[in-house]
Amino acid sequence: MPRCFMRPLLAALMLALTWPALAQEWPSKPIRIIYNYPPGTSGDVLIRMLGEQVAQKLGQAIIVENRAGASGTLGVEAAWRTTADNYTFLLSPNAPMVLLPQLRKVPYDRRDFRPIAAIGEYVYGWAVLPSLGVKTVGELVALAKSKPDVLTVSTPGAGTATHLRSEVLNDMAGIQITPIHYRGGPEALNDFLGGHVNIMLDSIHYPHARAGRAIILAFTSSRRHPEFPDVPTMEEAGYKIELPTWLALYAIKGTAEEPAAKLGAAFNEVIQRPDVNARIYTMGFFPMIRTPAELREMNDREVTSYEQWVKRLNFKME
Repeated sequence: MPRCFMRPLLAALMLALTWPALAQEWPSKPIRIIYNYPPGTSGDVLIRMLGEQVAQKLGQAIIVENRAGASGTLGVEAAWRTTADNYTFLLSPNAPMVLLPQLRKVPYDRRDFRPIAAIGEYVYGWAVLPSLGVKTVGELVALAKSKPDVLTVSTPGAGTATHLRSEVLNDMAGIQITPIHYRGGPEALNDFLGGHVNIMLDSIHYPHARAGRAIILAFTSSRRHPEFPDVPTMEEAGYKIELPTWLALYAIKGTAEEPAAKLGAAFNEVIQRPDVNARIYTMGFFPMIRTPAELREMNDREVTSYEQWVKRLNFKME
């Protein structure tokens, strides 16, 4: 064989032999996760805790970059406009993917993101201060009927799943609790504890409920929270609101399959550790393990679930 053909063949052979080693080098630098809500929110605390564990497993730091605003759309847009480098990923609740695009034109296409791991299912509690004088959802509804347009509930932004849930309860119970929108949980918590808003639908108030400074009336989940076994679900309280909210990690368009799969697998492995699993519950989440295909199906299914209520309520961003 002529020498001119030997060199390309040798180069190709050397690349084939070294390819597995090259592929194993990922990650060779810190991994960046864009999160579309502020620091101190329940999702932020959770991803930082899990990120520490994943960083130890992968041997590289996990850097969380908070890009809050516009009910989560600013962070999604920032990730969508980022050039894929195999080291930048998006963390987002499902609402900016399945709800907000139904309410207004968003500068991104959710189909450009590939879900790679479920981080956790939000378990939000409808909470009030003891001074409100109610201990059950039934008592809250009765109070709202006796004082129409007086009670308020905090949300992390107009057009969020929490905002929609509050309007669904209004519709089901025939009441009017006014949503008050914040940029995130910490800001809402301060006003809640200060008595400036009557109801908080979140999980960031859990420590205050444990200490008796707040009362959780019911949970948004389909099952009771193990830390609060005496607190019913909303369905048990008489209001079945099927709008599940969960947090997922997404690969941006153009990200190679191997880094995305490796990062997703690392998070799945960490979430299943018994000690980590227990901590996830205390942060207001149920641990979730889903394949990317299952997550895509869940996203598609929730588009329909949310759409039904958007149309029924003529729900808008405000």
